[in-house]
Amino acid sequence: MIASFYCLLLLAQVSSAEAEVRRLPPIAQAEEWQPAQQTISSPPTTEYFDAGWDEPIQLPATSLNFAWLAGGNGNAFGMVDADLHHTWLLGYSDGAPLEITPGLGYHAWSGPRGLDLPGQVYDVYLDLHWRPIERERWGLSLGLTPGFYGDFERVDGDTFQLTGWALANYRLNEQWNVLGGLAYVRQLQSNLLPIGGVVWTPNDDLRLELVVPRPRFVRRFLQDEHGSTWWFIGGQLGGGAWAVADTPDDNVLVSYSDLRLLLGIESFALNGREWSVALGYAFNREIAIDNYIVETPESTFLLQGSVAF
Repeated sequence: MIASFYCLLLLAQVSSAEAEVRRLPPIAQAEEWQPAQQTISSPPTTEYFDAGWDEPIQLPATSLNFAWLAGGNGNAFGMVDADLHHTWLLGYSDGAPLEITPGLGYHAWSGPRGLDLPGQVYDVYLDLHWRPIERERWGLSLGLTPGFYGDFERVDGDTFQLTGWALANYRLNEQWNVLGGLAYVRQLQSNLLPIGGVVWTPNDDLRLELVVPRPRFVRRFLQDEHGSTWWFIGGQLGGGAWAVADTPDDNVLVSYSDLRLLLGIESFALNGREWSVALGYAFNREIAIDNYIVETPESTFLLQGSVAF
């Protein structure tokens, strides 16, 4: 069950933390990396440095993520996930801006046979992200995401979910970056979960992200005047939890989790446009209702990706 709630953290918060890993500049660039470089007339985007570039790259404001997990017969569990969110920046001149990201999520379910689940559930959330400290060797990022997750036939305490995280990084040198922090998940009895790891960048074309909960090996294979393209192989924890109507007066908390192996391509353009696509395999799948595992769907193949601009 801890794994299921860890998925909440992944979907609602660690996506922001993972983006933070990609933004962290090498030591040589740390002093010039300032999100507050924006002016009031500038587009509402932040900046980060891609290894090998001497100029900042605009971060996109609007993102669409999608995933498809193949279904089947018997205890197969098919899924289609989509998430759309847009980021605004509050504060441009003094210090780091606060990133405000409202988002909507949609999840279509098919199967498993014998388990009475709704055909679709939804997410409505607000992600807040702030990096108040950025020094030459270390920095600190904070995130908070309140949201409502369920089929929305009725709203109760299970429908509202709150997650948050604090992630610090320390640059040992230009190749090694150590990350560590804590995440808060309201549904867990202990409430706190550790996040972090190390990022090794031996050269401009290679990066090893040994970061929980999404480790990856990333290598650049194309670069031109417009941007860069990378291939990656890695692991990912997927899933989430939603309040679903059980009776006219009561909800139950349905959680789903899986482990994923992914092979994909991602591209980053200097103008802020990004895209990624990955093929993968989902295994160790579990469906739980109110803390009790009720089904272990068969492993399946998946396709996932994203576009941002």
